[in-house]
Amino acid sequence: MNMQTLILMGHTTKDAESISSKKKTKFTKFSIAVNDFNSKTKEEKSSFYDVLVFGKQAEVAFEKIKKGDTVMVVGKPETDAYISKITNEPKAQVTVTADSWRVLK
Repeated sequence: MNMQTLILMGHTTKDAESISSKKKTKFTKFSIAVNDFNSKTKEEKSSFYDVLVFGKQAEVAFEKIKKGDTVMVVGKPETDAYISKITNEPKAQVTVTADSWRVLK
């Protein structure tokens, strides 16, 4: 059996949005920026993740998650590869389906 779980803590980049799929499944989507500091080079790098919340927690997430909140997310990552329309270079976007999440104060 294989298992992949990702734990992230970062700041939301905008308010959470409520979305309905073509099959009428409701879910909440938000994005977080996770900063990493390299002490040797003194550089900070940001990585961005889209987060999807389904089920009963989706409505709560939509109501509570606002731009700039510090959020911790535990979930399953999925990577989508694509070619940038602007630079014509390969890119990747990681989307996390949240098993749990929490707004930290």
